[in-house]
Amino acid sequence: MARKKQKAKYLSFIIVSENQVEPKNWRIRTWLLKLLSVLGITLLILIIAGFASYWKVASMALENNRLQEENFKLQKSLKQVAKIKEELSLIKGFEKQLKSSLSGYVTIEKNTVSDSLNQVQFDFAKLSPEKRRSFFRNIPSLQPTEGFIARGFDASTLIDEPHLGIDIAAPSGTPVKAPADGVVMFSGWTVEGGNVLIISHGFGFMTLYKHNERNLVNRLERVQKGQTIALTGNTGKITSGPHLHYEIWKNGRPVNPATYMNQGSKAKS
Repeated sequence: MARKKQKAKYLSFIIVSENQVEPKNWRIRTWLLKLLSVLGITLLILIIAGFASYWKVASMALENNRLQEENFKLQKSLKQVAKIKEELSLIKGFEKQLKSSLSGYVTIEKNTVSDSLNQVQFDFAKLSPEKRRSFFRNIPSLQPTEGFIARGFDASTLIDEPHLGIDIAAPSGTPVKAPADGVVMFSGWTVEGGNVLIISHGFGFMTLYKHNERNLVNRLERVQKGQTIALTGNTGKITSGPHLHYEIWKNGRPVNPATYMNQGSKAKS
């Protein structure tokens, strides 16, 4: 009967060097070699799995940062939209409060339209010469103060802060003139705008003035075109230097004041 072949218990490694006469011989048990091989393969698998997991976590972190940034921009846009709606509601409230005060000052006809605010319509051809002169005096065509435009009108973006008027840079104390005849709707202090004036001019026009050093007219006071109504300043939380923030609203919507200032001339000191 043939002899059963014995399994090798050791594996020998012989290293022969040119500088050494005697070769070096190492022996290692076969089970230890197998164990080391298994451990090496396991370690390699763990390293590969670790890199794959790290890459996945890193990708998720980048995606999370992107989503957080988009969410921040969206929240900022929603706050800006809410702020604009709040300003429109405030103006609508002022219009209602002054409805009786404006009657007899200018002749206007109100018509119900799809807009959320009351708009004004009139037939210019049917107005008498006196009423026509009144109409032109009620268009805010004068530049309200001497200075240069440091920032223009920009209401087109929701990502950046909208700028619903123009900033006219001028030294503190520079006279601010009424760009048209009107009635003062608001004269007081706000946190962001400092000393603020809002004037209703009829025919759907309203103007707003922020950061005044001092308001020179009171609520419900009638003002004439070219009359000094305030002094430029640097009041309020949102300001970076002495200037006048000037807005024109037409039928409940902000319009570019530069368009109307081109129709008139600068306010005289």
